[in-house]
Amino acid sequence: MNDILESKEVNIAKQIERYAEEEKDMEHIPQPIILVGSSGTGKTTIINLLASLFENKGMSNRVHVFDGKRFFCSKDIVLAIEKSIPDGSLLTDDNNFQRRIAIIDNLDYYFKRSSFDDQYRLRSYLNRESAPLLIATIEVIGNSLADYRAPFFEGIRLIYVPAFEVSLLKRMNLSDDKRARIASLMTYMPPTVRSFKIASDIVSASDNMASDMTELLNRVNPSYRILLERLPVNSQKILIALANSEQPASLSELRILTGMQAGILSSYLRQLAKSGVIRKTDPCQHGAPYEVLDRLFRLWLSSHV
Repeated sequence: MNDILESKEVNIAKQIERYAEEEKDMEHIPQPIILVGSSGTGKTTIINLLASLFENKGMSNRVHVFDGKRFFCSKDIVLAIEKSIPDGSLLTDDNNFQRRIAIIDNLDYYFKRSSFDDQYRLRSYLNRESAPLLIATIEVIGNSLADYRAPFFEGIRLIYVPAFEVSLLKRMNLSDDKRARIASLMTYMPPTVRSFKIASDIVSASDNMASDMTELLNRVNPSYRILLERLPVNSQKILIALANSEQPASLSELRILTGMQAGILSSYLRQLAKSGVIRKTDPCQHGAPYEVLDRLFRLWLSSHV
């Protein structure tokens, strides 16, 4: 990975490490630290770096990393933290860091599965002088952080992981040709470190620019095929029609393209729009045409279906 991207991840990990250092003694209630960034921005890489930093400081007995996908309620998290600390292990560290640290990747899953009442149980557990310091990652700021009634509405530190900026390519040690090819591929993907890695791997593996898009489509083929096949047949018809239409298509145009009645068609359009697969080009305009939101998915649909 390019030094520029690595330095971003290392800098954020060290920033969190400094915040954790402020919470090392047991004289106050620790302030949870939550890392926010869309999928692929490097959050998991950052917490893995952070865990390594703690381990290098001799704190491995106090630091425990969990995957948030396994947690459905506050009890799950509390039990996981408490069971991860064997009796007497906290006395073996050869440094002055007194507090335990619980690192939870993908805390979104817990927030989505639990109610505010249940989340208050976790917050109560963390609101003690002897409580562990929570360091977690999420993709978006949802109601569990934005609603003033939510247990985690205040009293937390938020650190945002920025999306990948294509302008960074100019600072990388790349030929003009490779830089242009990577930028071209990334116009079809979200602006994340993961997207850059995919584009960079494709370009590095071949000198043939004409094969770049074919290789990208081959890489996403399994996941997009699963996504399509999980949808109802009528939803599949709509997506294929939109992908093969030169312009966004209106309700009346989709009736012709799919052969579906207006009432049924409208119902499936609403479902697809609600799930974020398609969108109206102008949400405020009645009868505005629809389009597939993901450009790469649209290209895959038109070339693979």
